[in-house]
Amino acid sequence: MADLLIRMAENPPCSLVLEGGNQLQRSALAGYLLKALHCRNPGPGPCLECDLCVKIEADAFRDLFRLKPLEGLSVEEVREMRPVLSQSPHHGWRMIVVEEAGEMNAACANALLKSVEEPVSRNIFVFLTNERQSILPTIISRSFVLTLGRIPGTELEPDQEELYSDFNDFVLSGKGFIHKTSKKESFDLTGARQFLCRIRLDLARGMRGEDSLFQDMGAEQAYRMLLALQKAEQALSFKVRTDLVMQWLALTTWKIFNKIK
Repeated sequence: MADLLIRMAENPPCSLVLEGGNQLQRSALAGYLLKALHCRNPGPGPCLECDLCVKIEADAFRDLFRLKPLEGLSVEEVREMRPVLSQSPHHGWRMIVVEEAGEMNAACANALLKSVEEPVSRNIFVFLTNERQSILPTIISRSFVLTLGRIPGTELEPDQEELYSDFNDFVLSGKGFIHKTSKKESFDLTGARQFLCRIRLDLARGMRGEDSLFQDMGAEQAYRMLLALQKAEQALSFKVRTDLVMQWLALTTWKIFNKIK
């Protein structure tokens, strides 16, 4: 993948979609491409040590913009950025990275689409997402798509599918799920991780206004939900009992859904 990005730096696309992998991997690859475009001492790849490589790594590069939908990105912010995009970058290229791009609301996505449809020289949009299907098809059709290795799938076994339905019911009513997951064997590690991936996918769908448990969730609640998912994933990596992690996540999601601090 790094070699492909180095070749891409010779003639970068106006819009790039990085899908698959995890959030850190996608973000790191976007940064690697920007370093490849600006490194003062390139070899087979960027040196990672010159002042521009260091600034990019530290997010202190003047031509790097990060848009974060889960931190309350608004249509006004997207529109206010357009005059900046029409100006020449301070260095060779300007990169606009849209993190968790699948979780943009429709208004922000359409506002960004206008900039992608009318590209300005030396601007590169990079959309980071778990799967391309979560982004507007019109953005995908105008982008070069690179796929990283997949995280565990979101397809659940029939018994897990039933538990996921119980999870949804618990978030709405506060009843049922905890009792059904009171045994250690309720979730193995793979099943728990697939469960979390499924919740992430439904959260992204809800933020796009699609039919989902999270359809009417606001940006602040969605951000709290993302943090909860990250904590649950970290707990699983530290070998915390899967049933306890899932029970904690269910209770936390119920509190977020019902706006309880």
